Amino acid sequence: MLTLGIETSCDETAAAVLEDGKKVLSSVVASSIARQKPFGGVVPEIASRHHLENIDVVVDTALKEAGVPLHDVDLVAVTQGPGLIGALLVGTSFAKTLAYSIGRPVIGVNHLEAHLEANFIENEIPRNGYIGLIVSGGHTSLVLSQNGNLKVIGQTRDDAAGEAFDKVAKMLGLGYPGGPEIDKLAKSGNPDKIKFQCGNMPGTFDFSFSGIKTAVLYYTRKNEDFRGEIPDIAASFQRAIVKSLVDKTLLACAHFGMTAIVVGGGVAANTELRARLTGESKRNDYQLLLSPLKYSVDNAAMIARAGFLHFRRGRRDDWNLTGKANLAIGG
Repeated sequence: MLTLGIETSCDETAAAVLEDGKKVLSSVVASSIARQKPFGGVVPEIASRHHLENIDVVVDTALKEAGVPLHDVDLVAVTQGPGLIGALLVGTSFAKTLAYSIGRPVIGVNHLEAHLEANFIENEIPRNGYIGLIVSGGHTSLVLSQNGNLKVIGQTRDDAAGEAFDKVAKMLGLGYPGGPEIDKLAKSGNPDKIKFQCGNMPGTFDFSFSGIKTAVLYYTRKNEDFRGEIPDIAASFQRAIVKSLVDKTLLACAHFGMTAIVVGGGVAANTELRARLTGESKRNDYQLLLSPLKYSVDNAAMIARAGFLHFRRGRRDDWNLTGKANLAIGG
């Protein structure tokens, strides 16, 4: 079965072709980062225009790279949400039109659920369930997966982890996106130099990252010569973020008796997060699935994978399918 996946939730226009939900025949991404850089973040109107200008080319390229004629596609899967509503409407409108033109079904996919499914393109799903950590520019959530059902057990109360990385990078005068810049600088810094901390949210599996963002801002204001300390600030900030993410994930594993951790989202590419999760998983004898770097960032292979599974379980969407900016996991 051939599934065409389309992803337009934020600033990446992506398309991919999957065979039987596992074999990636093509995966094409056109990013608008270069157009967003001057603004230090994603401008929704620029993202939407980028999708409009590129979606037909990206889909055509994905089909050609896969060696699949459009009429051989069996299913069209598209990101329904969450994300920027203008961007989502470009993707869902294009996907419905394409599917209707060839007489094929279309299925809307939850972008966050797809980030977890990205792990199962190349791996098997843990039999006894897992704790899923979703960390991206716009979302940070902990999810319990049991018997094929996903339940959110924790999420950020304010900023997402990726959002905090971007905002702190901007404070420090670094480039956009901020996560990779901080990760790179942190390698030459002392993570114990400054005692930054994240909000703990005791008694919950929730996160809070606005406080540490404010702490970095105050630190730079009190220390006029902070530019000489940027590697140390980056390392200390990153250590605190990673500690919060890992500690809450391990707490959830212990609470629910889970021995498998699945991680997805752009921040899953962070080297310290990957190293810390790997070490803790070995120490606790947990199975750890970290999505490959090419599937950590927004991509359409994960959308195709999730859509294929929904289709196999009997789900069908009608032509009223539309984007939902705040679509919840399981929604």
